[in-house]
Amino acid sequence: MKIFENTIRMIQTKLLLIEYATVNDTDQNHWKLAAIRSIRNLLLELDLNAEIVPTSNLGKLKSLLISLKGDQLSKDEAKLLEELVVI
Repeated sequence: MKIFENTIRMIQTKLLLIEYATVNDTDQNHWKLAAIRSIRNLLLELDLNAEIVPTSNLGKLKSLLISLKGDQLSKDEAKLLEELVVI
């Protein structure tokens, strides 16, 4: 499970970097900050001992987060998730 913990930490680090860049942006994309908080909270719900987290597969990761959320991701959340997997 150590590998999965590391990949989740990597995604959380990416989220933190994106959040830092967003907060320091003069335009301050408020939608992006809300999406960051939402995705971060969903990732905190993961049980790394019970779930395999498909961090390099956007479709599967999106499905997992939809399952955790119990609803579709917003357009902003989906856009942020894509940014997390791509960078």
